[in-house]
Amino acid sequence: MLGADRVSMAHAIAMQDPAPKPRSSLRIWLAVAVALAGGVWMLQGLGILTGRSFMVGDPLWVVIGALTVVAGGAVLARELRRR
Repeated sequence: MLGADRVSMAHAIAMQDPAPKPRSSLRIWLAVAVALAGGVWMLQGLGILTGRSFMVGDPLWVVIGALTVVAGGAVLARELRRR
């Protein structure tokens, strides 16, 4: 009977939920950086941020920047929801 108790105890331990993974602050900071870079690209594409760049006034960079902001925001939201 002692062997059966060990088996059932091992089974109970194996079936427990794994410990929740701690949220990665590196992923959060990278998501923020990606979203900020996308924001800069949008502003350059709109001509609001000027300078000597091929991005200034190019509508393609508004689209690329918007998609980058959305991607960074999605990763940030997912990482913050994991808490």
